[in-house]
Amino acid sequence: MKDKRQVILFWFLAALPAVITLCCLPSLPENIPLHWNAQGVLDNTGSKWNALFLPGVTLLLALMMELLPRLDPKKENYKKFGGAYQAIKLLLVLFMLGLCLCMLYLAYVPGGLPMGRVSTAGVGLLLCVLGNYMPKFKCNYFVGIKTPWALASETVWRKTHRLGGVLWFWGGLLTAALAFLLPEKSLAVILPVILLPVTLLPMAASYFYYRKENSTPPS
Repeated sequence: MKDKRQVILFWFLAALPAVITLCCLPSLPENIPLHWNAQGVLDNTGSKWNALFLPGVTLLLALMMELLPRLDPKKENYKKFGGAYQAIKLLLVLFMLGLCLCMLYLAYVPGGLPMGRVSTAGVGLLLCVLGNYMPKFKCNYFVGIKTPWALASETVWRKTHRLGGVLWFWGGLLTAALAFLLPEKSLAVILPVILLPVTLLPMAASYFYYRKENSTPPS
């Protein structure tokens, strides 16, 4: 029963952006904002029908997240971190819902939100929550830090995701905080400066964990 409720909630949230957008479509302005540059300045607009793009991406993302565990050669491992995987699925569709609501609001109230700050903070919080769940991931081909060395060893996978979880959590928290502390023109550098280290360091560490594990002679 609990699993059924989670599935219903997941698909309800995944479909909600499409339902809200379709309800708003008749009253949307003919020309709506579509894209902001790294400084949060609007740099592209288009027809109101473009508002359906994000809801479509959300539904496609939801479908992919449902199908991937069934296609994974290590699909049995998903049972070992099912709670974390369900939380990630809900988190991602909520993130897309929030993004969709921001886009619709800005269509009605141009300039009503500092989109650069909001989007940067949103990505930071997303990383923060993903980092919290990352140590719970079990070895698989679709979710987590999937280097050849991590996939080759359960021990290396566990160590890599423990490190990745810490880096993603604090990196995401720092990103969210800086999104509102730094001048908006500086936001362009936040994501690459923080994301590159928190992504590349666990990947590199997985190689060294693997080398260390395989250089130790058997007892």
